[in-house]
Amino acid sequence: MTDDPTDFLGGALSIGRRLCRDAVWSKGQCGWLGWAIEPHGGQWVSVHRALGSLFYDGSAGIGLFLARLAQSSGDPIVRATAEGALAQALSACTALETGGEYGFYSGLSGVAWACGEGGHALGHDGLVERADGIMRSAARLPPRSDRLDIVNGSAGLILALVAAARRNADEDLLASAVRHGEHLIALATRNGSSWSWDTLGTPGERHLLGLAHGASGIALALAKLGAATGRNEFLAAAKAAVAYERGHFRPAEGNWPDLRSFVQPGPTGEPPSMLAWCHGAPGIGLARLALIPLLPDEPGIRDEAETAIRTTAANLAAGGTGNFSLCHGDGGNAELLIVAAETFARPDLLKVARATAAGALHRFESSRAPWPCGVPGAGETPNLMLGTAGIGHFLLRLHDPRGVSTPLLPGAAPAGDLSPAEKEP
Repeated sequence: MTDDPTDFLGGALSIGRRLCRDAVWSKGQCGWLGWAIEPHGGQWVSVHRALGSLFYDGSAGIGLFLARLAQSSGDPIVRATAEGALAQALSACTALETGGEYGFYSGLSGVAWACGEGGHALGHDGLVERADGIMRSAARLPPRSDRLDIVNGSAGLILALVAAARRNADEDLLASAVRHGEHLIALATRNGSSWSWDTLGTPGERHLLGLAHGASGIALALAKLGAATGRNEFLAAAKAAVAYERGHFRPAEGNWPDLRSFVQPGPTGEPPSMLAWCHGAPGIGLARLALIPLLPDEPGIRDEAETAIRTTAANLAAGGTGNFSLCHGDGGNAELLIVAAETFARPDLLKVARATAAGALHRFESSRAPWPCGVPGAGETPNLMLGTAGIGHFLLRLHDPRGVSTPLLPGAAPAGDLSPAEKEP
C-alpha cells in the first residue's frame, strides 16, 4: 500500500496479499490456520487451529473478501486464492447438510451466499450455479428448535432465502423461508405484545437482545419475510420482537444490555451493555436501519436507530473497543455508520468511519504492526468476522460503499442496487 492513510483499497490489498501468502493449498483448494473461539466447559476459549469452511470464521468468508478484492483490484493472485478458498468451502457442504446446519454465519446458507456473491464478483458462472444448488439444499433442511438466530439459525436462513428468491425468482426458496418464519412464530415466548426467543437453548437464561443472537435479528428476518410475502402475521411478529427489545433499552447509556448469564455484571450488579455488532447498539442500529422501510408505521424505530448511531460514533471518537474485528470491534461498529450514511444521506457519518479506518491504517498497516483482532488473548487471525479478512473487507467498503455490500446483514445488496423504497429513511 501507499503511505496515504486514506488509501483504503491499498490497505485492503495489502491485507489480501498476506492472506494469499499464508494460504495452505491442496488439490486446487486452500484454507488457513488461525485463532478462533470455541465453547469448552461452559465458556468460550481461544484456540489455534485449521479454520473450517464457514462464513463466520472459515474459507467462505475469507473467499468472499478476496473475490470482491480481486474485482476491485484486478490482482490475479488474489483472484486465484479467492477461487481456491470458495472451492474449499463448497467441499464441506455435504457435511453441513448432513448435520442439518442451515444457518448463515455458521452453516450452509452462508457458504452458498458467499460463493454466489463471490462468483458474481469473479464473473465465474460455474461458481454461481454451484452456490444456487447449495442454497436450494439449505432450503430443504427442516427447521430446528435449537437453531433460531441470525448466526446459526432460521433468522439468518430466512434473510438469505428471501434475497436468493428475489434474485432468482424462485418461489420454492420463498416457501422454505415461510416455513422457517412459521417455525419462529410457533416458538416465540409471548408476553402480551412483547415476544422473545430462547436462542441459547439453556434453561433459565434470559432471552437475548441484539442482532446476532437476539430479538433484533429475528425481527429483521420476520419483517423481510412479511414484506416479501405480504403476510401480516410476520410483520406483527417483527413488531412484537422490537417491543421486547425496547423494554430493555437504557436511555442513560443509549444502549441495550447483554443478558447472557456468563457475562460479568456491572458495578450495580446489572448486566452490562456491550458495544458491538453481536450485542449492543451497533448491531441493533443496523437492524433498525433495515427495519425503517419494512415497518413504516412502527413508532420509534428511526429514533432508536439514531440513538444507536450516536452511541456508536461517540465510542469510536473516544478510541473504540481495542480491536478492529467485525463481530465485536471497531470495524463492525463503524459499519453502522457506513450504512447510516447511505440511509440518511449523512456524509458526516461516513467521514467518521473513514477517520476511524485512516487512524487504524496509520497505526497498524503503515507501521507493519499486527492488527488487533477479535479473539481474546490472541494475535492476528485471517477469518472474516474475527480477523484480518473482515478488516480488509471494511476497508474495501470504504473504498466503494455503494458497490460493495455489508457482510453484517445477511443477504444485503449493495446500496447502489437498492430501490428508493428499500432505502427510504
